[in-house]
Amino acid sequence: MAGHDAKSRALLDFLEAQAQGSPFAGEYAQMADLFSRKLWHQLTILLETFAATEGAGSHLQPLYETFVVDFKHKLNKLALARLQVAVARQMSDIAQQAFFCTTAAEEVAKEDRQAKSYILCELARLQLDSGQVDECKQQLDEAASFLETAAGLDSGVQAAYYRSWAAYYKIRGPAAEFYKHALLLLAYAPLSSMPTDEALTISFDLGIAALVGEGLYNFGELLEHPVVATLEATEFGWLADLLRAFNAGDIAQYETLVMSHHERLAQQPALLANTTFLKEKITLMCLTETLFTRIGPSADRTITFDAIAAASNLPADQVELLVMRALSLKLIRGLLDQVDRTLRVTWVQPRVLQASQINVMKDRLQTWCGTVDNTLHFLENETPEFSS
Repeated sequence: MAGHDAKSRALLDFLEAQAQGSPFAGEYAQMADLFSRKLWHQLTILLETFAATEGAGSHLQPLYETFVVDFKHKLNKLALARLQVAVARQMSDIAQQAFFCTTAAEEVAKEDRQAKSYILCELARLQLDSGQVDECKQQLDEAASFLETAAGLDSGVQAAYYRSWAAYYKIRGPAAEFYKHALLLLAYAPLSSMPTDEALTISFDLGIAALVGEGLYNFGELLEHPVVATLEATEFGWLADLLRAFNAGDIAQYETLVMSHHERLAQQPALLANTTFLKEKITLMCLTETLFTRIGPSADRTITFDAIAAASNLPADQVELLVMRALSLKLIRGLLDQVDRTLRVTWVQPRVLQASQINVMKDRLQTWCGTVDNTLHFLENETPEFSS
């Protein structure tokens, strides 16, 4: 008992010494009070708040190694994991960071796999920052073995998971995978909760990935997201305009934007390397948008090659290849008549609709309702015996 009291006195003396001349003297005094009263939950909250306080970083490692290790077994495991990651980030050597995080993950592995997975995700980002891309992937794969099948996970853990995957795919590719995981990240960590620099970076990267990502032919979800407003408030407003032009399949607007922002576009290697792909992509999106307006009750689903050529600014002899490309990508379904040079549309890839597209659907449904009503009245007039 005397030994325990002596140890507790030594820890309190450490806190008092740390408080001397420190801007965090109040926080150290609160830690000492909560520790003396064995209020572990309140102490956990205070430690997490302290770890997130600007300027407290250099205090974390000695605080953890001298004070927290004495009672860490009493703390919530996920909260402890967050604190341990904050400590690891103050270590300058990646090998030391990796050893510290790996040891911490092993300590909680049996008690809390969620806490272990969180540490692995954050370790993955630390490794990625130091260029250890393959090692990063190994950590994420191990975390995925639990997180992809678990339910009721903490939103902070989910955010750490998708933030790390997004960072990985930003380096390794493909762009479409980055796009998917970055949007999932924003579902758990909204832009409003991020530092300004991080919010702008991920918004810009999402916009570029949407443009150059294979298989991404509908930006409706992105355009409804605060990502676009974030871009518009900066010098990257041109990217928001470009996304809108693509989503609408507006080739004329796209070409105008390319001319107006040529110098800015030239500074983006991903766009320069995909010039031909971008032209094909907006042409395909123009085709799907043109066909979308023809889908619905009483609409004429048969469109001529000449009409497609006029809408897409393509030579007539290239329309068939464009349609075949759209069919192969499963953007549309239909019957191609090479003799009559027509396309009979049966389906267009579902999309998140903008307000103008919703208005088209509303008008189409109103027309359909009118047609049904007229047909009903006609039948009632022609066959009164069935309506009595």
